[in-house]
Amino acid sequence: MRLDRFLSQGSGMPRSEAVQRIRRGEVQLGGQVVRDSGAQVITGKDVVWRGLQVRPYGHVHVVLNKPQGLISSTDDGDGATVLSAVPEALRHKDLAPVGRLDKDTTGLLILTTDGGLQHLLTHPKRHLDKQYLASLEQPLPADAVDRFASGIELADGTVCQPAGLVPESNLQVRVTLREGKYHQVKRMVAACGSSVVTLHRERIGPLWLPSDLPQGTARRLTDAELAVLLAAVTETKVRTLVPDVLAPGSLVVVSEPAEEPADA
Repeated sequence: MRLDRFLSQGSGMPRSEAVQRIRRGEVQLGGQVVRDSGAQVITGKDVVWRGLQVRPYGHVHVVLNKPQGLISSTDDGDGATVLSAVPEALRHKDLAPVGRLDKDTTGLLILTTDGGLQHLLTHPKRHLDKQYLASLEQPLPADAVDRFASGIELADGTVCQPAGLVPESNLQVRVTLREGKYHQVKRMVAACGSSVVTLHRERIGPLWLPSDLPQGTARRLTDAELAVLLAAVTETKVRTLVPDVLAPGSLVVVSEPAEEPADA
């Protein structure tokens, strides 16, 4: 396959742009800078663009440690979007965030070009837990844990599903949700008489925010991370080196079909 076609397929950029980037010396083939867009890519010869390996086929899946100030959208009409924090080599034209984080919320956000995966990760029937660390303006009342566990009723009458609340200190709590209503953590905390100062998402299902991913940076999901996420939403069993926690760099993942549920 020609190098310009390979780069175009792997990045989502137009082929004409791929040609220009190759001619400017931005692309390496087999460890060497190549300026000939017609150079042939053969098996065993890695293509690297701006320090990132390019894959010609399949979807792009990205993990981002979102900073404050970015909108969880691909439309920049209202300000800078999360795509601005994604390395240029991974900004495929179909890349989009899975769900949303508020503009002032930080932490784990997944982006993908795979609409099917996006649907699986966000569908309410999948019951994929999301865990947040929140700092508060005032301490919560003593009955807040029980109220969260029973299902908070919001100011507009909306009743939330039961959620987990673990106080870490008087002014810091961890909240675990299985749904994603608008400003839900903030509204639940407000219903208990306090307010959220900062909010940080730590986990989506079995996937934790990588400890080695600085805020404001993004990288491609590893095969192990993607396998664990897929297992969580496709009812397969996964054995990892660290049960229920995907350790950064973990590569040992074995997937197997889930057992058929017993008849009720």
